[in-house]
Amino acid sequence: MKQKSNHQKLHPAIGVLGGLTMLIGILFLADVMFGDRLGANLWPLRIIVPGVALFFGTLFMDEKIGVPLSIVSGITTMSGLILMVHVLTDYWATWAYSWALLFPTAVGLGLLAYGVVKTRPDLRRAGWHLTKVGLALFLVFAVFFEFIIGLGGFNLAYGWPLLLISLGLFIFTLSGFDRKQYDHLLSKGTDKTAGF
Repeated sequence: MKQKSNHQKLHPAIGVLGGLTMLIGILFLADVMFGDRLGANLWPLRIIVPGVALFFGTLFMDEKIGVPLSIVSGITTMSGLILMVHVLTDYWATWAYSWALLFPTAVGLGLLAYGVVKTRPDLRRAGWHLTKVGLALFLVFAVFFEFIIGLGGFNLAYGWPLLLISLGLFIFTLSGFDRKQYDHLLSKGTDKTAGF
């Protein structure tokens, strides 16, 4: 005779949420206990770790929620990484062009990673194109601000040739950019939400 269980099976996202909550609690506890010994330069980890944890949480969610949250996790993680580089190098002037790493690069990386894990070629392709455009923008603006304007005091003689090379790279990157593909991807998402 089989005995019936009174336990209901919970959605896997509940377990992930519980695990993430415990992980964040452990990190906060370690920060309180060892904060002074870890050094003041590691505070961006408080942004990076939740961003990465959020991405892993999106893998257990429905795609309707997972895709936007993977973008948020990409932006959060990239913000922490940019801050970590700034803290470690003590060179904060790069904020003038680091925004290109947040949008569209981090958005593209979030879509790319989610598309790879969930085997969605459309998200992978869209994420890769956004990442390429974002990195090219970052390069163009880095050359402009560092070598043309001289933000960091670098030699201006290399500025114009490097700017032309980076602009050519940016134009080359845009040659694979298919606007219809993104319009279709965005309209597909809005069609589902339009019918209340």
